[in-house]
Amino acid sequence: MLFTIDIGGTFIKYGLMDLNYHLVHTDKIPTPPTIEEFWQELEEIVTTVREQIDGIAISCPGEIQKTLGFVFRGGLIPYLRNIPLASRLQQIFQVPVTVLNDGEAAGLAEARLGNLKDCPCGATLVLGTGVGLALLSNGDLLRGWQLTEYIRSIDKAERTPENRRFHRELFLQGISNLLENTGSAVQFVEKASHLLNLEKADGIAVFRALDQGGNEELTTLFQSYCHDIAILIFNLQSLLRLEKVTIGGGISSQTLLIDEINHQYHDLLSQRGREQFEALPIQAARFHNESNLIGAAAYFYSSPNQKSSRNRAFFFSFSNK
Repeated sequence: MLFTIDIGGTFIKYGLMDLNYHLVHTDKIPTPPTIEEFWQELEEIVTTVREQIDGIAISCPGEIQKTLGFVFRGGLIPYLRNIPLASRLQQIFQVPVTVLNDGEAAGLAEARLGNLKDCPCGATLVLGTGVGLALLSNGDLLRGWQLTEYIRSIDKAERTPENRRFHRELFLQGISNLLENTGSAVQFVEKASHLLNLEKADGIAVFRALDQGGNEELTTLFQSYCHDIAILIFNLQSLLRLEKVTIGGGISSQTLLIDEINHQYHDLLSQRGREQFEALPIQAARFHNESNLIGAAAYFYSSPNQKSSRNRAFFFSFSNK
């Protein structure tokens, strides 16, 4: 069995996973407010299952050095800065550890096992506390050196090494700017819950109210949020020759959300891009809120030093959800 952990801005979720990537038990605790409490909680959780595991796979937000499993900057979790995550856990528990960015983990699950399988060029957006992004190609992450094959602005005749580097850097900067300007699912649910006079943020209650209708202010807020996501997808498509997009995160299990994002996207396309682009298929990620856990597993098992540990492993997913 695998032990899976998904660390977000609000909760740390964890559970056991079998060899077919099926979760058979899950639980959660609040995300600790400090680095000291973070390590304490993390080590306690691992200790309870140490005798059952042979490895640890981690999905973490922010800037990750995958080879070393080092976290330079942990997204919206402020205390995750310059953290030797893999080496510390390896030293304590004497098992192999891998670390992968949370957006990449979600995308990898889609590319290898989900709705982007066999897609030449696709994207997964993970909607949580922030927005994660993974670019995928034919069952794997789209590497930096491959980007220029799919960037719209480079003609074949202009694909010199210098032009490739320039366009790749320009593209990555553009992606960073797009993500910074996009709202989060957590913020949407908090604002919507406030409109409904709920005592605390409650996504289920929010979508129940949206289904029932009759609250014009809530509907406007929801449409605006989906419009922001549609703009992000449209702008990604303007930069990259995408063929399909999937939406991940817990909120992606809401059919109403996927329908409204599609509606807003097609409105944008009719206004701005009909002559430039064909409409992209946009659908929910196959694994919704479990995508990070499954992608972390896929990355762990494909790492050269981990292939012998397929029998049992311990999985973490640090996400922005």
